[in-house]
Amino acid sequence: MTIGQVPWTREDMISKLEEFSSLYGNRPIKDNKGGMLSPHMFSVWFALQSLNPKAIVESGVWLGQGTWFFEKACPDAKLYCIDLNLDRIQYKSARAEYFDRDFSAIDWSQLSKDETLLFFDDHQNAFERVKTVKSFGFKHIIFEDNYPPLRGDCYSLKKVFMHSGFKFNPPCPKSIKARLKQRARALLGMTDSGYREIPPNEIDAKYLRENLEVYYEFPPIFKTEYTRWGDLWDDENYPTPEPLLNSVEKEYQKKYMDEAVFYTWMCYIKLF
Repeated sequence: MTIGQVPWTREDMISKLEEFSSLYGNRPIKDNKGGMLSPHMFSVWFALQSLNPKAIVESGVWLGQGTWFFEKACPDAKLYCIDLNLDRIQYKSARAEYFDRDFSAIDWSQLSKDETLLFFDDHQNAFERVKTVKSFGFKHIIFEDNYPPLRGDCYSLKKVFMHSGFKFNPPCPKSIKARLKQRARALLGMTDSGYREIPPNEIDAKYLRENLEVYYEFPPIFKTEYTRWGDLWDDENYPTPEPLLNSVEKEYQKKYMDEAVFYTWMCYIKLF
């Protein structure tokens, strides 16, 4: 689904694919497993170029690949990078200020709220993030972890609009001791606060419709037959915008196809 209008067209995105492919080949971290790959990085790089914010707040740095692309997209923007584990970062920007505490616990009063873009790749409750961001006065957000119902480890805006609620099913631990501990916590109703169960509802979607000027899911560059979880990528379970390309016709497009399955329904929103 889409709300409002973004300041770019589908044709604008397609026209930038070759330029980004060249940039992607020069990325500092060749193996970014666990972080963003070409389907994500192209979309955020393109959106940043189009929106041209004066400041970018990145929550969830991982190894630092995204930070490097943010620098390339907006060479004059001030960067603020948040991660609870700053020690694992491989690429650190000389232009960035780094924090190891949550976005909500930082004083952002010095930033222009209309000219700052917030980028969340931290697997937190996106609905609660929107409410926090609104209370701070910011307008522009990109969520990377915008997973559909039954997938992902956080309550995403896509889940909100599909009225699915959220229930996290953690992976089964390898050791018997850890499995017994997990089961005991579940029987006692003990869960991590970030993973609390949210029942299916329409109230959360109503709040978003009343507070969002724009909700836009970035299209995949290619859409594969199966999802990253191995099931059919159909429109019933995985409603998705039309892909930018349908087949590989040029050499630079091959990398996009190789990583197409990692698409995450990443979205851009603008608050009223």
